[in-house]
Amino acid sequence: MTGNIQKIADGARAIADGAVDGWEELTSNQTDRTGHAAARIASALANGVDPDVLALQATKNSRKNNPDAPQVFFGSDMLTIASFYSANRTRSAMPKKQIGPLIRQQKAADADSQVVHP
Repeated sequence: MTGNIQKIADGARAIADGAVDGWEELTSNQTDRTGHAAARIASALANGVDPDVLALQATKNSRKNNPDAPQVFFGSDMLTIASFYSANRTRSAMPKKQIGPLIRQQKAADADSQVVHP
């Protein structure tokens, strides 16, 4: 009987996970999906999933989801993603008020370097 209960519970979890994925696909943009993925990676690592396993899965999913520009991931990337997720726990680690000026300054510097000075 315990085996049947486990099968039912596993099936219910699979249905719930699929429903969450479907809902997120309909209602999320790339920024949202990135945050969700980072949270899942951090959770998987915290629960003992090997970073190389996560990297392989992310690489395979990237090939399927982005065939025109697939990404290759490594275990160290998964650790970095989890670290960045942790850095954003209470506030953004990269607030717009800091990054906006950096981008504008870089664009200005790039434009200035293309000007030929006599």
